[in-house]
Formats: sequence, C-alpha cells, structure tokens
Amino acid sequence: MTKEQMTVSVVESDLNGGADWDGAVTVDARGLPCPQPLLAMRRAMREHPAGTLLLVLASDEGSWRDFHSFAELSGRSLLRAERSEDCFYYWLRAGK
Repeated sequence: MTKEQMTVSVVESDLNGGADWDGAVTVDARGLPCPQPLLAMRRAMREHPAGTLLLVLASDEGSWRDFHSFAELSGRSLLRAERSEDCFYYWLRAGK
C-alpha cells in the first residue's frame, strides 16, 4: 500500500502528542462527488464542539485540492492530510 502524507499545519499541542489521531470523529464522505466531501466536513464542523478533532474520509480525487484550498482560503488549519490508494484522509478541528 502506497501512502502519500502531507502535514499542512500542525498546532503546537497536536505536534507534542496532544492530538488523539485515532480518536477523531470520523466523517465518511467516500463515494460522494466533489464538492460533497467538503460540504460534509463543514457540516460536521458546525455540529461538533469547538476543538473536536475530525477525520474526513473521501474518495473523490478533487477533494485533495478542495481541502488544501479551503485551509488556505479560510485560515483554518488542515492538521494532516494523507492519501492511501483510493482513499483520502483529512484531519481538522471543529470550531470557528
């Protein structure tokens, strides 16, 4: 299995072991076409308390560009982004 990983922006507390990557709330957007994974992520960000770690799963190739653009344009941190074969993984924190 080939895995591409890109850490975009990691908050200091996450970098020092503060993030429970495996305990993140999972938002499964696999099978949804662009821009649905991004919309599912935004909905989850509104539904969960600020600071909740979210993991978004997506299968749409365009999600890689969409999530990175969202982070850059919104000023929100995309904590971690990985691609493993046909699945993309994005970690973000809920809240404003």
